Amino acid sequence: MGIEAKNITIREILTDGIRYVVPLFQRGFSWDEEQVSDFLEDIYNVYKENKKEYFLGSMVFTRAEAENKVKILDGQQRMATILLFLAALRDVLEGSNFEGFRERAQEINKFLYITDVVTLEKSFKLELNREDKEFFEKLIMRASPPLPTYTSHRLLKKTYEFFKRKIKEYVDNEGEKFVKGILDVILNKLTVIKISVDSDADAHLIFETLNDRGLELSVADLVKNYLFSLAGKQLEVVSEKWKEIVDEVGDHNVSKFLRHFWISKYELVRKEDLYSRLKKCVKNDNIIEFVKNLNNEALIYSNLCSPSHEFWEDAEVENLLEELNIIRSEQAYVLLLAACQTFYRKEREKEKEKFRRILEKLVNFTFRWSMCNLNPNEMERLYSDLAIKLRKNEIDVDEILKELRSRTPKDEEFVESLKYKEIKNSKLAKYILIKVNNYQLKASGRKELKVRVEDVNLEHIIPRNPDRRWLEYFDKSGVKEWKSLINRIGNMTILLKEYNRKIANKFFSEKKKMYEKSSLPLNEELKSYEEFGPKEVEERSSKIADIARLIWRV
Repeated sequence: MGIEAKNITIREILTDGIRYVVPLFQRGFSWDEEQVSDFLEDIYNVYKENKKEYFLGSMVFTRAEAENKVKILDGQQRMATILLFLAALRDVLEGSNFEGFRERAQEINKFLYITDVVTLEKSFKLELNREDKEFFEKLIMRASPPLPTYTSHRLLKKTYEFFKRKIKEYVDNEGEKFVKGILDVILNKLTVIKISVDSDADAHLIFETLNDRGLELSVADLVKNYLFSLAGKQLEVVSEKWKEIVDEVGDHNVSKFLRHFWISKYELVRKEDLYSRLKKCVKNDNIIEFVKNLNNEALIYSNLCSPSHEFWEDAEVENLLEELNIIRSEQAYVLLLAACQTFYRKEREKEKEKFRRILEKLVNFTFRWSMCNLNPNEMERLYSDLAIKLRKNEIDVDEILKELRSRTPKDEEFVESLKYKEIKNSKLAKYILIKVNNYQLKASGRKELKVRVEDVNLEHIIPRNPDRRWLEYFDKSGVKEWKSLINRIGNMTILLKEYNRKIANKFFSEKKKMYEKSSLPLNEELKSYEEFGPKEVEERSSKIADIARLIWRV
C-alpha cells in the first residue's frame, strides 16, 4: 500500500498546479449554517489573536486518471467552504473603494481557478460532484447560478451569502487590517495533513485507521467506504444506489437509517458496533443484493419519517404516521420497516389492513410507553425482536398485537404518569388535547374536529409569565410551587379563533371571558370555575388522563 502524508498549508494546496476532483459518487455539499459559522469564528479568532497556525485535520487524496487531476476522497466540505470564503471576500473587495482592494480581488481569482491564456477557458481548482459542479462554479464566477434543485445547492448559496454579509461587516469596521490578516490566516496559517494514496482501496483503509485513532467518522461514512472498497467492477452500481439512499433519507439521517434497517432485519446492535457487524456479514458475493435491499427500504424509511400521499395513498396511515412523529419515537420505525415490507407493498387490500392494524396499536403502545417514562432501549429491543421474527414468518399480526398488549403499561400506571407529567413540547401537548377534545365530541354525537396541531393555539391557563394578580393570588393562597403546575396537562387547553394573545398572561377572571367564547367541549368545565389553582389543575389532569386511557388503548 503506497501512502504519503505531509503537513502543508492551504496556500500550497491552492498553488500546486493540481485540480482536485470530487468523485461522482461522493455526497453533495452538506455544511449548514452552524458549521459554516463555526468555521468563520475559528479563522477570525486566529486572526484576532494572531495565532501562528490552525490545524484543519487530514485530507485524503488519490490519483485520478487525467493528468494534473487528483481525486479528493475526504476534505471536500472544508475545501469548498474555503473557496466560497475566498470568492465572497473577492466580491466584497471588488465592490469597495479602498486602495489596493480591487488588485487583491484579482489575485484571489488565481486561487479559485486557472485561466488558459490562449482560450481564456477557466479550470476550477475544485470540481464538485455531478450535481453540484455547475452550481458551485457559477457561484465562484459570479454568474447567475441555475435555480437550486438540490439541498446542497441551497447550502452552497447560503454559505456564500453568509460569508459575503459577514465579511462586509468586518471590512466596514476594520478595513485593510482585516483583509490582510484574514488572507494571511486562510493561505498561510490554515494547515492540513495531506494524505496521498495509490488507490481507492488504500483510501478506504485510511478511513478505518483514522476512525480507529479517534478522528470522528460517522457510521454512514465508514459503511459507505467499506461498500465502495468491496464493489470492484460494480462500483458504479453501488455508488449510484448509495446516492439514491442518501437522497431518500437525507444526508444527516443515513447513520440512523442504517442502524434501524440492521436491527429490523438482522440483529440488535449498538450504534458503535454496527460497522464491525456489517463487515462480518457483507462480502463481495452479497454486496449488490445488500445495497439493493438497503435502497429499497430507504424509500420506505423516508416515508415513515415524512409520510407522503404519493407513497401511502391512504389518509388514515398518513395521519397515524404524523401522530408517531409528534410522539417522537423513532424506535417504532424498526418494526414498521418490517411490517411495510411484509404487508403494505402487496397489491391485496387485506394485506395492507394488517399494516394499518400494527401501525394503529404501535402508535398507542409507543405513546403509553413514552408517557410512563419507561426505558426506550427496552422498547427498541422489543420492536427489533418482533421485526426480525416477522421477516422470517415466525410471527403473525395477532401475535404481534398480543405481545404489545402484554407489555403495555397498565391503565393505573398510565393515568398516574400522565396526570403528573410535565409536557414542555407544545406540539405534543396540542396533539393530546385535540385527541381528548375529539373523544368528547364523538361521545356527545358531534363531528370530530378535523384540525392539524399547527392550526390550534396552546393556552396555559396559569401562564408561564403570570401578571401581578396571579402572583398575589399565589401568595394569598400559600401556593409556592406554582411553576411546577405550568406544564401539567390539566393546566393546558386549546383554542381556535377566540384565542387572544394580549390577555395570555392575565388573571383567570379575565381569561375566562376568552374560554366562554369557545365551543370546544374541552373548555366547558373552565367556564364553571370561579378561580384556578393547584386543586383545579389536579382535577382537570385527572379527567384528561382518564379519557386518555380510553383513547390510547392497545
